[in-house]
Amino acid sequence: MIRRRNTPGRVHAQRGFSLIEVLIALLVLAVGLIGLAFLQVLNVRYTNSAQHRTMATNLASEVMDMMRSNPRHIVVYNRLTEDSFTGVTVPNTGCSSVAEDAATALNNIARWRCDVVSQLPGGRGSVVVVENPTGRYTATVTVIWADNVSRTNDAASGGIEGRLTSFQVVSTL
Repeated sequence: MIRRRNTPGRVHAQRGFSLIEVLIALLVLAVGLIGLAFLQVLNVRYTNSAQHRTMATNLASEVMDMMRSNPRHIVVYNRLTEDSFTGVTVPNTGCSSVAEDAATALNNIARWRCDVVSQLPGGRGSVVVVENPTGRYTATVTVIWADNVSRTNDAASGGIEGRLTSFQVVSTL
């Protein structure tokens, strides 16, 4: 077996990793993990936003069904304005205890207001009922809430964080 001796001009093969390579690999890993954490935060925000949209859709459909079930008192639902949500509180027993007699339109309105406030952040809504020349009614239901997808910490926004989002349904009754 012939052994070669190390000569001064000869390049040796590297064995193992240098400290710089390990630090660069850790840096790349850290940036990737931070990116995944940020995606998780966005995922939670968008999931909450989708949940609020679903609740708003259900609430708008609910008030439309209340108007359809009691057509004699359909004009009473014009009392649902954005200003009518001021001071609405949710009782400890829940919104179902707001209106014991669900047959009357005024109790339905009170319960629906409570539902909107309890299920949506900064929730409020409005209903506009207009009689058509044909004698039928057109109802426009708008549900508004504060969406947290583009959250801001601006104190001038009236205590509601985020931007306002609305959902509107128009139907002929």
